[in-house]
Amino acid sequence: MIFILYLDHITFKIIVFSHHFKHMKLEVNVIDTMVFPILTETDTSLPLYLTSIGHWSNQEPIDRPDGYSHFQWLQVMSGTGELRIGNQTMTVRAGQGFCLFPNVPHAYFAIQEPWEIHWLSFKGGLSDTLFKQAGITKSGVYSTADHDMIVTHMKNIYAMTQSGRAFLGLECSKLVYMFLLDLMKVIMVSSHSVEQNVLKLHPVFKYIENHYNQLITIKDLAACIDVTPQYLCLLFKKAMKMRPMEYVNRERINRSKELMFHEGEIKMNEIARRVGFDSPSYFSSVFRRVEGLSPEQFKKIHGMR
Repeated sequence: MIFILYLDHITFKIIVFSHHFKHMKLEVNVIDTMVFPILTETDTSLPLYLTSIGHWSNQEPIDRPDGYSHFQWLQVMSGTGELRIGNQTMTVRAGQGFCLFPNVPHAYFAIQEPWEIHWLSFKGGLSDTLFKQAGITKSGVYSTADHDMIVTHMKNIYAMTQSGRAFLGLECSKLVYMFLLDLMKVIMVSSHSVEQNVLKLHPVFKYIENHYNQLITIKDLAACIDVTPQYLCLLFKKAMKMRPMEYVNRERINRSKELMFHEGEIKMNEIARRVGFDSPSYFSSVFRRVEGLSPEQFKKIHGMR
């Protein structure tokens, strides 16, 4: 990955395009930056890679009837704008971000200036997967529980493009991956982010950790945070993408693996009993479903007697 910098017609090592304009209301000059990497074949073969990044002190109107060929995330620092996707019109305020999927017609523009924005675009086979895991399934406006963290990630990616480091494409790819993983934690798909839901479930996790070897019911777990069993299941689905009792069984299976490692001579029926399963056959069935192999096969491939 190589960059060329154009700033007032002076060429530097990094590519940055600078745009100067006078804001009609504020009567001040501002400088905006855009970085477009020259991508190598190695870069474009990565599962995730940066295609552009930049900052606008006051975002100019954009109208793309045919969309844009890359994924984009734009984070609003100040002001207010309007995003149009098809027949839908959405307001975008400071602290919010908006996502644009490839080739989806869209337009956006400021309605309260200055509309300051940090943005990045990226491609790669993992892009769609990571967005979907964050609950982002289409272009639109999203609130985040930690605006500053998102902006810090974007500034770090921009700084990396200017670092001159070897294997710059790989380094930027790692940072974009970190950005999307953290976005997954703080995105407000509903009224709460995944991170907030996980924090709310923390007493439930502690209860499971301390009582995995005993009988645990869905009512026991719901009582930990004073909610109904139905609402607990909803929280688990949003935060963990699984049901509460499935999480309990995964905790038990992990504990069983620890016993196999530390107490090599222990019998399977004793392991099942000590981690909370009422029958060895059910323990073996759950173990196979979670790990993809039987407890005996697990011991063998890990060199346990």
